[in-house]
Amino acid sequence: MKGRKWKIEIIIGALLVAATIFTFTVLFNISSSIAVLYVIPVLMTLFHPGRFISAAATVLGTLFTLATLFYFNFSVAAIMDTTIAAGGIWIAFYFIIKYKTQMLSESKNRERLHALFDYATEGIIIASQKGQIVMINPIAEKVLGYDKGELNGKQIEVLIPDRMSERHVKHREKFSHNPQPRPMGKGMELYAKKKDGTDLPVEISLSNFETSEGMFAIAFMIDISERKKSEEMLHKEKELAQMYLDIAPVIFVVIGKDEKVTLINQNGCQILGFSEQDIVGKNWFNNFVDAESREASRINFNLMMNGKISSVAPYENTIITASGQNRTMTWKNSLIRDEQARPIAALSAGEDITARKHHEALIEKANSDLKKYSDEILQLNADLEKRVQTRTEELGELVHKLEHTNSDLAIEIKERKQAEELLEKNREELKLALIKEKELSELKSRFVTMASHEFRTPLSTILSSASLISKYNEPGQDEKRFKHIDRIKSSVTNLTSILNDFLSLGKLEEGKVSCSPTPFDITELGYELVNEMKEVAKVGQQIQYGHKGSDTKVILDKNLTRNICINLLSNAIKYSNENKSIRFITEIKDKELTIRIADQGIGIPEEEHQHIFERFFRANNAANIQGTGLGLNIVKKYVDLLQGSITFESTFGKGTTFVVILPSELTEN
Repeated sequence: MKGRKWKIEIIIGALLVAATIFTFTVLFNISSSIAVLYVIPVLMTLFHPGRFISAAATVLGTLFTLATLFYFNFSVAAIMDTTIAAGGIWIAFYFIIKYKTQMLSESKNRERLHALFDYATEGIIIASQKGQIVMINPIAEKVLGYDKGELNGKQIEVLIPDRMSERHVKHREKFSHNPQPRPMGKGMELYAKKKDGTDLPVEISLSNFETSEGMFAIAFMIDISERKKSEEMLHKEKELAQMYLDIAPVIFVVIGKDEKVTLINQNGCQILGFSEQDIVGKNWFNNFVDAESREASRINFNLMMNGKISSVAPYENTIITASGQNRTMTWKNSLIRDEQARPIAALSAGEDITARKHHEALIEKANSDLKKYSDEILQLNADLEKRVQTRTEELGELVHKLEHTNSDLAIEIKERKQAEELLEKNREELKLALIKEKELSELKSRFVTMASHEFRTPLSTILSSASLISKYNEPGQDEKRFKHIDRIKSSVTNLTSILNDFLSLGKLEEGKVSCSPTPFDITELGYELVNEMKEVAKVGQQIQYGHKGSDTKVILDKNLTRNICINLLSNAIKYSNENKSIRFITEIKDKELTIRIADQGIGIPEEEHQHIFERFFRANNAANIQGTGLGLNIVKKYVDLLQGSITFESTFGKGTTFVVILPSELTEN
């Protein structure tokens, strides 16, 4: 509104000036050369940015010039003077319009630059050649913790950590003598000092420009603190994942679509006899698979990677070690997919069965030899029977002559019976050995199957997330990075739980777990376990702990008692749905500690109750829930160490109650 009023005032003023000049011309009979003064109304429009007002003043001046020409009756002098005046008016109009157009363009450019400066997502700092801060945009002030305008006029070193302040002055002076666009501190970790004195990791790019006021440096600053945290977390998770791969008792190898190895664990390197650097990046089939099984293995791999088959059934092939030896392997495979579910690599878990194959050959040879020896003994028996019959006939005829031979014959019969008994004993021992070997083979096979299945899912998640997270480097992609980091954390937690089960079972099998009774308060342990298990409980799950009676002191191995309760509580949480209650009751009575844990979960099918404490056993209704099948087997062994007993009651689909009874005062075991 004010600009419009100002525009009207200028037009009125220009009209008054033109009218005054014309009035003076008429009243004082001034020469027609005064018409040149009509350029004044046009020049007055310089004080307003609008181009329309300049055009209006130009038309006004031209009209008064023509009025002057009429007044002097189109005399030659009047024509010349008004022509010059009109030319001056329109020349002035041309240059004024050009000037205003340029000024309008510069004004719009300044507005755009200010908008770019103020709303940029990167911090921008402009400093003079002497290091004085001239301008700083809002995002930089916010990141550094300063109020608006607080840094203007201060030295740039106020934003440099104290330990690097002196060196920065020298670097700044060096840049001012040879200014050119470049990243600052290439290959180094850079930090800015915030208002509160803390360090902020940043990336900075430098440039320069020159104005009439002198040379200026401009710094573009990016806050990379979140990226640094993500990189550190990713590095730790990768190291942990690699550690789990390296301690696995089988070969884990990841093969890309180009048949090249992208990852292999330490056990794989040891079996092949090569370093990781010598394996990664090489063609798996050309370099490490025996020629006889190479093409068949490659065909199965390509069919799986091209989506023609979902997975390859377990198969055997032969690999070549660095020393030239052949090792027989059995493989299980799984696909690694990207976010669009497209296969990008295969994760293969291989078990070295060379020794097993050798043992099987020995057993087969032993069976063959046993059959041969059995046939020979049967033949000997037949021959011996013939000899006995002949001897009997001879004795019937010559009893009086051969009575002394009866004792020899009895000894021979006894020896034959002893030989038959020894043969039967050897048969039984060999049969037991074959049964044990078969059980051991089945146990190893079940272990490899379970380990490859349980390791495969979290490892696939870790590998795919680790591959994808490196793609999200932009500032606005933090949510996607944290999503994949959370997936890696969850997978690592699952791997840790699985390995803890393996380690506990290994120690129990080797007799390395001992019982060391110490006095402690069972209620304190109970409340401690409830608080601990709340962290892993599902949404809405409640663990209700209570103790019956006033006696709370026991003398037991606290760690073994704790592990029993944690295993049973973990199972109650795992196999129960959200918003379900879990009851945890302890009671000391008649020198016995009773621990009762009841859930409202999926229950155990009745026909599977007899197998529940067996190693690697998992109920049919728990197949889709993460687990190793070792937990209850380990609990049973812990209970046996504490000279106790464990029983359970379960209704399919309604829940399970486990009852552990231990002596409340246990002597040294």
